Amino acid sequence: MRQLFASLLRPLPLLTALVSGSLLGGGLVMPSPAEALGEEAIVDKLEQVPVFVILNSDGQPLTAAAEVDDQEVKVPVVFIDGEAAEEFLLRAREEDPSAQVALVDLGTLYQETVLNDAEQVPLLYLPIGNELETAVRLQSNFQGVPLFIARQGADGPYLTINQDGQASLPMFFSRNDLQTLLDRYQQTNADAADDVVVQVLSLEWLLSMMASNNDPELDAQLQQVRLFPSTEVLNYIRAQDAESN
Repeated sequence: MRQLFASLLRPLPLLTALVSGSLLGGGLVMPSPAEALGEEAIVDKLEQVPVFVILNSDGQPLTAAAEVDDQEVKVPVVFIDGEAAEEFLLRAREEDPSAQVALVDLGTLYQETVLNDAEQVPLLYLPIGNELETAVRLQSNFQGVPLFIARQGADGPYLTINQDGQASLPMFFSRNDLQTLLDRYQQTNADAADDVVVQVLSLEWLLSMMASNNDPELDAQLQQVRLFPSTEVLNYIRAQDAESN
């Protein structure tokens, strides 16, 4: 996949997204030098997350118009949802019949387009539609790609899971996947489970904080973060693999 993304660093004007209501709720990430966690730590966390891009016949990605520093630029579109990428592929093939969906892990994408790109092109992330709707119900002004988390009370500690003797702070791309964890938690912590509060933050905010935060307390929490891709997305990938074999 790293060889694939070497081709994404060329100029991006050939295949441009038709910006419509389908793009609303997408989040633009302005890249910044990795400092807080370090480049390797950030990439390691992001490698567990599959994402999708649409490439044209020259290996260049689908782009969308975005405003950066008061200027309109074309930025690569990153789909969190494979099915949404397929829907856009149909439109992209009207311009380029050879366009195709490519699967890549978010760590590779971040490394090749943010850390290794001298121009530091921002990325536009498109969330899973129904997850965005759920996020807006939790936080009316929410924008971006939702990550769902749980804590003990509105201002209490975040719920963690134990992995190899170490505490991890789980963040879920799917509200239902978080609920699965909460259901298990309730089985062993019935009284405490009544005080659990589900909150949402954006992937874009998390990436920004990982790269530039200087708060030691927040850094300690970021070190614990583990991202859990949507089960539906993982099932989609398995189905695609089965069809191709």
